[in-house]
Amino acid sequence: MGRLAGKIAFISGTGAGIGRAAALLFAAEGASVFGCDLDGDGAAETVELVEKAGGVMRSHAPVDLSTEAGAKEWIETGISA
Repeated sequence: MGRLAGKIAFISGTGAGIGRAAALLFAAEGASVFGCDLDGDGAAETVELVEKAGGVMRSHAPVDLSTEAGAKEWIETGISA
């Protein structure tokens, strides 16, 4: 454990499925996760799961990464956080 300590992981689609699983795994390995999803409720649930497991996660949701503006907003928000 701790292979990603001190790293920040930007993970999209954290509201469910593979994105949620990745957020949980990266956080368990010590990364601070900055996630996003169109589904604000699902993204918030993932943040709760990560925090309950002892990890660190922030989320930007809802955000639409299919648009340049949405992708830029997510990255800029994560960098400034």
